[in-house]
Amino acid sequence: MVSSPALLLLLAPSFQDGPPVVVEPPTATAGELGTWTLTVTLPSRLPAGATVRTQLPDSWHAGPRNSATPLQTSDPTLEHHVTAKCSRPGVRLTCKVEGERTDRLMKSSRPSVDGRKERYVFVARVTIEEGTLEVDDTVTVTYGDRSGGSPGMRAGEANTPAERALVELLPHPEAEPTLLASALVLELHGGAADELWVIGPSTLVVDRPAELNLAFVDHLANPATQAPTEVSLEVLEGEAALPATLTLEGTRCAVEFTPRAPGVLRIRAGAGSLEARSNPMVVHATPPEQAVYWGDLHSHTSFSWDGVGDDSFEYAREVARLDYYAATDHAWTTDKAGRTQGLGPHSWPAYTARTDAHHAPGRFVTVHAYECSMITPYGHHIVYFRGAPGPLFAPKETTLPRLWAALEEGAALTVPHHTGKFPPMDWKAHDPRFRRNFELYSAHGLSEVRDREHPLAFEQSDFTSPGRSIDRPQFAQDAWARGLALSSLAASDDHRAHPGQPHFGLTAVRATALTRDGVFDALHGRRTWATTGQRILLDLTVEGTPMGGRGVLEGPASLELSVLGTDTLEWVDVLRWQPGEERFTVIETLHPSSDRLEWRGEDPTDAREAIYYARVRQATPVRGRAVMAWSSPVWVAR
Repeated sequence: MVSSPALLLLLAPSFQDGPPVVVEPPTATAGELGTWTLTVTLPSRLPAGATVRTQLPDSWHAGPRNSATPLQTSDPTLEHHVTAKCSRPGVRLTCKVEGERTDRLMKSSRPSVDGRKERYVFVARVTIEEGTLEVDDTVTVTYGDRSGGSPGMRAGEANTPAERALVELLPHPEAEPTLLASALVLELHGGAADELWVIGPSTLVVDRPAELNLAFVDHLANPATQAPTEVSLEVLEGEAALPATLTLEGTRCAVEFTPRAPGVLRIRAGAGSLEARSNPMVVHATPPEQAVYWGDLHSHTSFSWDGVGDDSFEYAREVARLDYYAATDHAWTTDKAGRTQGLGPHSWPAYTARTDAHHAPGRFVTVHAYECSMITPYGHHIVYFRGAPGPLFAPKETTLPRLWAALEEGAALTVPHHTGKFPPMDWKAHDPRFRRNFELYSAHGLSEVRDREHPLAFEQSDFTSPGRSIDRPQFAQDAWARGLALSSLAASDDHRAHPGQPHFGLTAVRATALTRDGVFDALHGRRTWATTGQRILLDLTVEGTPMGGRGVLEGPASLELSVLGTDTLEWVDVLRWQPGEERFTVIETLHPSSDRLEWRGEDPTDAREAIYYARVRQATPVRGRAVMAWSSPVWVAR
């Protein structure tokens, strides 16, 4: 973030009549090309050799594939070309981008005007080569200068509220710099509606009112700023009382409806050329002991050195309509110059206070959490707390055993993620009190089993630079075969404060209540399943033992599987592992050719123990990604 209280405007008396730093225009549509000028009125004399360093907000450089879009001064015909000029004739300037590189997808960090070192920082350095600038002269930096044929600068891809641009004035290398900031004007907003999301609760009760969430998003999944105002609604399956039409004043709303009969309920919404079908909702005659709730347990904001955006809680609840959510920014690291990167002790109180401020039991649960990205052999883990936040550890200063020793049993969990990609790790350090779940899928790719040709493999990912599925036994199937009882989770690992997108990963839990205790107990009890982001309802039992549980076999294994998809189910696999087998085996493949499946089968295994799980593939991709779901395993023994 570039709005630190330490960087408030340092105004000299000559600025009484106006601000020293002005940016025009003050807004942009996320992801669109444009030209912006930053003009600074000088409060003091700057001689030859002096420098003016300018910096737009980090969010304005958030580009494709989770990378930064670099500025450049070397080619006036390409995107993101930056130039500078001044108001006084005869003064010669040069303009360079600090640490300029030609990478299209920048994933390195650079020093900022305000003392940070982060991925989305780009500083334009203007040097006075000849002449002197006087008080009230101006220096203007043009971002996306089109005079030489450049198409302009592409604004950041994620919507953000108004932020400040920063300027540092340095009369000579030994001088104390003067820091200036613009007003809060630079705002990134979404574009025209490209999709309509229609989401309702997965668990309903007859005659009990509920809310259907409607949200329009642009092509980058930002909340849209332009959308149709008239929306039609109809029941596709089941019975419910709801309005046939409604008029929107904004681009999202919650519509009350009332289910009228037990069974499956699906609702269609249409608005102009856009239409969408809701997720399947199961209506019960009486309240069940456990309900299904959906959440994103892994996403980042500007508190991370490689993240941007600050409205993740609002997005989670109002756009993605999550039931629960965990902001999981990176615990801090320190660079060679001693600068802190990421979430640290200095920001932990504000970070946890924001989590508490958005917590609304029964409606929207927020979970205290952070990411501790440890090095080999421990891997990256998310740390979750049942209630109040616990200790925050820097990943370079701890190990998994030390971390677990500092946590309270029953009050914290640690979950490994993107293990199939990096870093090299092993499963020798394991504590079942704290590690009970596994992030099997995220926007990075799939860690179920090593398969580089799989459409969700790290090699195929468009979320970041394509990776490689590591040639080591650190996938979910490897952990399960080693005897680790871990349930299946999926999460986005979004870095733009946009959790819960429909192709980046969601976790379903069966919980007794929508509270922190309820969600934590479900995670601890392994009552979970994972999807790529679609709210597919999935249930697997073996001899009556539910997903995530341990059961006893006396004869052949009796399995029951039910699936309610959001689209046609292309295939469903049932898999098994037992001692002596090198890998999990598909013991049944089903082709429902519909959006639902009810199946009962028997496995005649006589092994002393076995592990079963199911995986689902739907026919139609979402946002270019294959749609899948994975049950948690069921462990059985004789």
